[in-house]
Amino acid sequence: MDDWIRPQAREALRQWSGLGFAALIGALGLWWGLASFGWLRWLGWGLVALAIGLGWTAVQRARSAARGDAPGVVQVIEGEIRFFAPFGGGFVALASIRSLAITGEGTAWLITTDDGRMLAIARAAQGADTLFDAFAALPGMDMEHLLRMSAQPPSDTAREIWKRPSRGLLT
Repeated sequence: MDDWIRPQAREALRQWSGLGFAALIGALGLWWGLASFGWLRWLGWGLVALAIGLGWTAVQRARSAARGDAPGVVQVIEGEIRFFAPFGGGFVALASIRSLAITGEGTAWLITTDDGRMLAIARAAQGADTLFDAFAALPGMDMEHLLRMSAQPPSDTAREIWKRPSRGLLT
């Protein structure tokens, strides 16, 4: 059934589908806000506000998505990032992440833990889009900085995106 849509177009539609959903919610809210009376009018304006928030989040997610297809599967379950890959992979608790970087080519996230282990996760792996919410939960994470760093042209060295703030006198 999907054969009449090019794979690149299908991927672009999937990537930006959140923005389309937000636009539909906003259009419904705008219609109710302008054409209705009473509580339905207020509900419409509430939907418009919700749509603005959803649209902003959808644009950020679309900007952070990597193109292509890489081996591996990413899962984020109960505060733990799990990466299953044919070669490598591993598990990292969000609470134990010390720093986050991106490779110079921009193809993988580099996560360093408190005990010094490093986990490289391909940005184009299946389920890697769930990392956006996981990274947003890190204390002091600036998502706009993450998006800027992930959109930079390739370089020779990894670029640090986030480092855990000091927890006390000795760390």
